[in-house]
Amino acid sequence: MALPRIQDDLYMAVNGAWQEKAQIPPDKSVVSADSDLSDEIRTKLVDDLRKVTQTESDTVLPLRYAARLFSKADDKTKRQQLGIDPVRTRVQTLVKLTTLDQFRAAMPTLIAGQYVLPVTPYVDADMHDAEHNILNLGGPDTILPDAAMYRNGDAENAADLEAWSKMATAMLAAAGFSESDQKNYVEAAKRFDRRLTEVVPDNVDLAVDSTFDNPMTWQAFEEAAGFLGIPQAFADLMPQTPTKVNAVVPNYVPNLPTLITADNYPEWHAWMVINELLSCATYLSDDLRQLAGQYDRFLAGQPEASSWTKHAFGIANEYFDDVIGQYYGQTYFGADAKADITAIVEQILAQYRVQLENNTWLSSSTKQKAIRKLATMKVKMGYPDQLFSLYDHLTVDADDDLLTAVLKLSSQAQQFWFKQVGQPVDRNEWNMPGHLVNASYDPLKNDITFPAGILQPPYYELNWTKAQNLGGTGVTIGHEISHSFDNNGALYDEHGNLHNWWTPADKQAFDQLVKAMAAQFDGRTYEGVKVNGTLTVSENMADNAGMDVALALLGDHPDVKDLQAFFTTYARSWATKMRPERVKTLLRQDVHAPAALRVNVPVQNFPAWYQAFQVQPQDGMYRQPQKRLTIWHR
Repeated sequence: MALPRIQDDLYMAVNGAWQEKAQIPPDKSVVSADSDLSDEIRTKLVDDLRKVTQTESDTVLPLRYAARLFSKADDKTKRQQLGIDPVRTRVQTLVKLTTLDQFRAAMPTLIAGQYVLPVTPYVDADMHDAEHNILNLGGPDTILPDAAMYRNGDAENAADLEAWSKMATAMLAAAGFSESDQKNYVEAAKRFDRRLTEVVPDNVDLAVDSTFDNPMTWQAFEEAAGFLGIPQAFADLMPQTPTKVNAVVPNYVPNLPTLITADNYPEWHAWMVINELLSCATYLSDDLRQLAGQYDRFLAGQPEASSWTKHAFGIANEYFDDVIGQYYGQTYFGADAKADITAIVEQILAQYRVQLENNTWLSSSTKQKAIRKLATMKVKMGYPDQLFSLYDHLTVDADDDLLTAVLKLSSQAQQFWFKQVGQPVDRNEWNMPGHLVNASYDPLKNDITFPAGILQPPYYELNWTKAQNLGGTGVTIGHEISHSFDNNGALYDEHGNLHNWWTPADKQAFDQLVKAMAAQFDGRTYEGVKVNGTLTVSENMADNAGMDVALALLGDHPDVKDLQAFFTTYARSWATKMRPERVKTLLRQDVHAPAALRVNVPVQNFPAWYQAFQVQPQDGMYRQPQKRLTIWHR
């Protein structure tokens, strides 16, 4: 394969040889720089967890429980012997609830037993009072990857729905349902799902944080969901009944009285039974966990289920990811590297302040509020020094089968979180574990998290040059910081509260930049599928801003070799290969643009790119100066 000139295609010039040789294993739908690193980390941790199970008495209690849960998940022989038996009683409990009245009467038992419900509770910081926790009310996802797809009614939808129906039918058969019941349940569940799409947002709307801001009084919650018995059952689990809750999906909770009625209850009933089976099957035998994953693999074009070990490790991570992450950070991440990367973060924060102070389109008042947000941002690097208090409440009994152990853990976590409603937010909680190859910004806490997992090649290395580390991870650090100012982060103040701190003129100018950034990506194709610039705009803005601030740290007159190292390291960190079906699904759902475009599109906005490789108007990676776009550095 002849590689393109770097001036024509940066991504392929750097990654083309890897792209041609890389093979996607049958149990994956994508391979990438981060997935390869994740595999290496998982291999280390699996070996370590197995050692912990052999020497439990020498290990701190939460890590012992993590290892015990992994051991249960990894015990294929025991899980095969049990088959579907662990879930039979649960399914029969639901099957017997043939009327809405019976369902309502059983609500306290269903909530305590962690059954699939019409309303999914979770606790997080209040968007309007980020110092305190609020009860959030989520709802079910649609069968199709995007509710908007139901409005298309094309053959592709039919293929997706057929794939889901095939999986659901087989799962019902495995649970002993008759052929007529299988058909009736599947068709009824799909009717409920279609009606559900009338009250849930499209993915484009879900990409905007304000979509999830729907506070309602407790009385309004009772009026909307009291006929199901849900508010009363939730209230019994909290220290005191809150005055308000947040309905995460705008129209879902208020429309429950029409979505589930005595007449259409059989549709919800069928949906509930099928999804209870699918959610529990992950913790049953290998054939059942593979069966329950058929539809997701269909959407991803993935021939085989994830390897058994990866699957078992994933279950341990569901409940003990911070425990495992802290162990990984303490064991494999050095103090020198932590000090070095923290210094880079401080430099990037300082450079953002410079850019904001010299910004020409923000008013003075908005600038000062943005700078204050930077000054109060909390930086979490590597791994947490102390575990979140939740882990004092999680236990794993040695004699329980896997499903029972998981349901107990889920119940313990639910009890803990219900007690946090109305209580102060613990800002020391990490939203990513130390072994994860990823990074994040949390607008409700105004903090950035960089796990130890991502602070290694091909992203960062203590002995790399400054230019390499800025290209490999500096851009990503800048990316995450910039989320505090992007089209979502700009909605939150320095305390994490959701309210507008922009002047009308500043917001109008910012909205024009959002539109311009969306236009840079909208309609571009990747593997024959078009990108939705509006869906991906927040991440594209963060890439742009992160690259801008990282380049600025190379100085006013950087060496050409440093610039070349910066851009090639950046491109290498995004090496990614996906199956076509995975591409199609992700471009419907994901707020991130495809990796190749995240490399090639943003670099063309910066003079440093043209200086690094002498890019000329006739080259494929040239953009006219008047079409180049930066966000803050202007």
